[in-house]
Amino acid sequence: MKSIFKMDNCKDMLTLTQQDILDHVGDAWSTGEMRGLGAALLRLADAIDQDWRPPSGGPAFRWPSKLSRIERDLYILGDKARQICESRKRRAKFIPASLFAEPAWEMLLELFQQHAGRARVSTTSLCIASGSPCTTALRYIAELEAVGLVRRVPAEHDKRVTFVELTDDGVLAVGSYLADV
Repeated sequence: MKSIFKMDNCKDMLTLTQQDILDHVGDAWSTGEMRGLGAALLRLADAIDQDWRPPSGGPAFRWPSKLSRIERDLYILGDKARQICESRKRRAKFIPASLFAEPAWEMLLELFQQHAGRARVSTTSLCIASGSPCTTALRYIAELEAVGLVRRVPAEHDKRVTFVELTDDGVLAVGSYLADV
């Protein structure tokens, strides 16, 4: 790891301002080294946000979980999901959508977008978003629930309404894919 400053006296380090450090780093480090430092600082901040405490006898730093990294980038990944959905709709103008029917994927993308926006999705709305007949969509919701990607949650205010939401495994699966594309 590259040092920021070489100092004989630790007290000198305490007198440095943030601007002094930024000026030195800007002059002495490449952009790649700066990005590496920035990424390390983000990981440290994530670990502290997760109620970080140094374990006894182990390393003082732990990496944030994959799920917390996805949650950190939720807005960006939600926007990617939106762009994919828009691209699929544009494609349907030129090629029949029935050739690319993926109701489960459409539902997962919709649920991820709504998760990113902190919105809830009713079963009826999710069926519509799937672009498939209601019975087909309900069958796919049951399959997604069976594999642990989604869960159904009854509405508190109206027992006739059920919401569908991604589980942590669902957020991790869809978010990991979106982070990779």
